[in-house]
Amino acid sequence: MKNQLFHIAGGGIAGLASALAVANTGNSALVMEKAAKFEALGAGLQLGPNAVRALQKLGAWDAVEPITSSPPEILIRDGRSGKTLKRLELGKKFETRFGAPYRVAHRADLLQALLSVAKSKSNITIQTNAEVIARDIFDGYALIAADGVWSKTREALFPGHAAIISNDIIHRNLSDDVVNECVNLWLYPGGHVVHYPVGQSPKLNLLAVTQGTDVDAHFSMACEELRQILKHKSWSQWPAAYVPPLHRWNKGKIILIGDAAHGTLPYLAQGAAMAIEDAVTLGEVLALRKEPDSAFEKLSELRVQRTQKLHHSSRSAGHFYHLNGISAAMRNAIIANIPSHLQLAQMAWIYR
Repeated sequence: MKNQLFHIAGGGIAGLASALAVANTGNSALVMEKAAKFEALGAGLQLGPNAVRALQKLGAWDAVEPITSSPPEILIRDGRSGKTLKRLELGKKFETRFGAPYRVAHRADLLQALLSVAKSKSNITIQTNAEVIARDIFDGYALIAADGVWSKTREALFPGHAAIISNDIIHRNLSDDVVNECVNLWLYPGGHVVHYPVGQSPKLNLLAVTQGTDVDAHFSMACEELRQILKHKSWSQWPAAYVPPLHRWNKGKIILIGDAAHGTLPYLAQGAAMAIEDAVTLGEVLALRKEPDSAFEKLSELRVQRTQKLHHSSRSAGHFYHLNGISAAMRNAIIANIPSHLQLAQMAWIYR
């Protein structure tokens, strides 16, 4: 397929990654971003080996790598006792096992790196203040909808599949109080906390999940160390939402991609990775199929099963993190006693 124009709704990670995939096949991409400019919004994100490999395939890793950092370990801890249940090393042995490193980054830095690569491509045009509206969706041109969890395109294509708001509230904070270099996961009844440093001048990316209460109240029975980490923070918050699983993402020359297609709860830290994987697969099918509708059909076929499994696994992970009482004690014993290589093996289907 040569010299076809693909319209892309949304200039986030999924949209820019899709533009790179389209451009790499010799086609042209028009990215339409409704915001007036690309601003430094968001917080931290994790890039597992699968995300790193996907960025390499897009030709974006050289631009992205300098803005990432390498946590030495994932620490899984009990939020009440403070006990470290498991240390999962993320060094050379991990990289050899999964074929790529584990990195973390600020979302805004990743977006700017992708934007810089996209702007270097003569066959990518980026427009701001450009929102795709309902009447445009069925105008006959090839459209890749990367317009997020609250996608208007999904509402038009698949009525009745609006995003669902869960009982969980996500609280985020970015501060100078860097604790350590590791990815830290604290398990706590009815909620959990994740933190790790991001950025060239490191800041602590802090995420806390509750079920309706504010952070201080929810974690009032936490160990002293965790309460000190959470203390005196100014939080941004929103309800966690997810897209009910779709069996297909496409209709004719239109396809959903990224969170618009499969946005899920962020408890396996794979949202950005799945969007970048979508883009890689988009490039692969566009290289083989002449017509957009045929390529989009194949993309949907190839990606639905994996992203649905990720969705169900993310919801299960949240339930597992939030156990209480005897169930939490049993969970902690399992985590503490299972060998690290077997625990990582449970993630191999994602990382590979």
